[in-house]
Amino acid sequence: MKLKSLLAMLAVAAMMTVVGCNDNDTKIESQRTTIERFLTSSHQPRLIAESDVPNSIEYNPPFYEKLSQDIYRYVATYYDEDRDLREEVEMGDMVELTFTAYIFNGSQPSLKMVYYTNEASIISSLSAEGLNTQYWVAEPLVLNLGESNIIKGVERSLLGCREGDKVEVYMTYEAAYDKDAVGVIEKETSVAWIYTIDKVVKR
Repeated sequence: MKLKSLLAMLAVAAMMTVVGCNDNDTKIESQRTTIERFLTSSHQPRLIAESDVPNSIEYNPPFYEKLSQDIYRYVATYYDEDRDLREEVEMGDMVELTFTAYIFNGSQPSLKMVYYTNEASIISSLSAEGLNTQYWVAEPLVLNLGESNIIKGVERSLLGCREGDKVEVYMTYEAAYDKDAVGVIEKETSVAWIYTIDKVVKR
């Protein structure tokens, strides 16, 4: 009898695990779909997938890269004439960023969705809106890639970029804060970072 009860409990636990996994998969897939729909429709400029660039009739079409299943990157400065002459970001480099981080809900990132920034103009705007920005500092974020405690979606998005690049990265919760709630960010939340690479130092 005890064995039957134990087996029944294990079966229920297994079913709950499967249901939990299915729920997570559904949420992640929904976030991926939302990001791709935004990038290809309401994003300004409207983007195409990197794989579609060779077939585009537009000269230098703006596009997004899918760096993994959960990380999408748009480099606004990709076609800059002198871009190839700038320092490329590699793992182990030190980089300085000016950035704004947003909770992403499928629409154009806006001031009300900002959860952190070091950009002076945005700090000023948020302060004017009544937000307490006392501890927000308009100084570059310094990262040592491979060593700094930064969300993996941001670190991955930096690799291959160049000094001076203006970058947008959109990510599902798995590439951001995973299942953790951090400050105003609820668990399993999709986020977006928009940043400029101010400096790259080889180490």
